[in-house]
Amino acid sequence: MSDIREIVTKAVIGRECKTFETKVKMPETLGIVAKVLGAVMTNHNVSAAKANNLIEITGSYDVHVWYTYDYNKHTEIVRMQVNYQDIIEIQDMLRSNLLASDEIVVEEIIAPYATDVRIEAGIIHVDVAFEVATEVIGETKMRVAILGPAYEHKIPEITFDASDDLAEIDEAITPEFLEATIKPFE
Repeated sequence: MSDIREIVTKAVIGRECKTFETKVKMPETLGIVAKVLGAVMTNHNVSAAKANNLIEITGSYDVHVWYTYDYNKHTEIVRMQVNYQDIIEIQDMLRSNLLASDEIVVEEIIAPYATDVRIEAGIIHVDVAFEVATEVIGETKMRVAILGPAYEHKIPEITFDASDDLAEIDEAITPEFLEATIKPFE
């Protein structure tokens, strides 16, 4: 009988992070833009699916830009939904290919944010960056060492009722009852 056993379990067998940097050209605005007062990204949704031995990431987010026009007399917000798609190759996977039973998990690590907002020829341009992490969860084997049989220790049985003298119970508690016997592994 061998001292090594194999356990089949689900585990993370591959992981990869990807930073996205996109340039967004906003739609036309009311009047001529004087200043951009702020840019915020909301509603980020991301999903992942297997595409042969690669991971296909798809997602979307909304860009909201607050700006002034008409010589800073009025403000308005322009909105736009941005869709994206990319392929990620898992660099450090435990096996060379994806199986049908593998699960793909993707999550946002850094939410979309504006790295630059500028006005070019009256059109607002926003540079956006964000990061996602992808994990592949699949079956794998773990090898474990069998350390030997577990030792059975007899637990002293103490019974009493309300009429018993507590001194008898104190006498029944011995160091063997309170201390566990620990034997080293060989």
